[in-house]
Amino acid sequence: MLFRHRVVAGLFLPCCLHLICAAACFGKVKRHDMIIMKNGDRFTGEVKKLEQGILYIETDYFSGSVGIDWIQVEKVESKATFQVVLSDGKRLTGSISKVEAAAGGGRDFTVYAADAEVPVPGVDVVQIESQKQNFWRQLKGSIDLGYNFTSGNNQSSLSTSASVAYVAERWGVGTAYSASLSGQTGGATTNLFESQTFADRFLNRNSFVIGLGDFLHSSQQDLSLRTTLGGGYGRYLKRTNQNSLRWLAGVDYTKANYHAGLSQPTQNNVELLLGAEYQLFRFDRYTAQSQFLLFPGLSDFGRVRFTTNDTLSVKLSNNFYLNFTFWDNFDSHPPLSAKKNATGLSTGLGWSF
Repeated sequence: MLFRHRVVAGLFLPCCLHLICAAACFGKVKRHDMIIMKNGDRFTGEVKKLEQGILYIETDYFSGSVGIDWIQVEKVESKATFQVVLSDGKRLTGSISKVEAAAGGGRDFTVYAADAEVPVPGVDVVQIESQKQNFWRQLKGSIDLGYNFTSGNNQSSLSTSASVAYVAERWGVGTAYSASLSGQTGGATTNLFESQTFADRFLNRNSFVIGLGDFLHSSQQDLSLRTTLGGGYGRYLKRTNQNSLRWLAGVDYTKANYHAGLSQPTQNNVELLLGAEYQLFRFDRYTAQSQFLLFPGLSDFGRVRFTTNDTLSVKLSNNFYLNFTFWDNFDSHPPLSAKKNATGLSTGLGWSF
């Protein structure tokens, strides 16, 4: 098993990111939206987004965004334009307001769209995203960087990953990469590089179609490059402010180039694509995510591949987080002398934007 221990080298990177974030976020807000909590507390500032059960706002008197529990919010009033996603998958665009549950007759949240007012229960609102003025400000993503050195055996490892996505009202695109290098003086060196891209088209309610691409290099499995291109149809079975569950079914094509000297240096295959993803959110504490993708062979019947990625992220301050990840890439019929599994366990410190 390859163990990747992500510990950010020194305090330089977190401190720099913290200073950059503070400098960018601290200052006068452009709007004065009103937020009233159930205990009577009042906030005045810019509503930025609702994500994973947390409403983020920026004010004149805090550095950076403040996260508050959406369940504890009594009233909201904003004239800005937002993209709103409901638990049934419906997507709306417009200004928003929230009143006391009793006053709203069970439909205490209203989206003022261009052609109509849409009242809904506040508990059914799972995502609110402010409509940014340009493409770059609409991007969302994360960055991880880590380094570990053990003096006893002169073993070191370096790992890094990043992701970025753009989500509009009816579609979304994104890309991500991860890299891990591990070596020891006088010993073997292992490395893994992976790049992924996706494009979503949101259909009615909780269904969607997706196209994806994956490019993997793994010295553990003697893989020079495995290219996977495919797509399919998926649907959310559950989507709330506390958790979500969705599935995916489709078809993909893979081309795997192995290191020279193996019995089958190049393999091509058409596969089924079956997958599921579960996410669990806990206010201001942690997020757990589990993803599993299964690839039964069609042109190479009997061959099965799967990948799994399970992550627990513990929230820190100023968009920093500590994560623990287990991942596994499995192939039931690799070339002779190539390994079936590439497995890893990592811990890391990251920052999201």
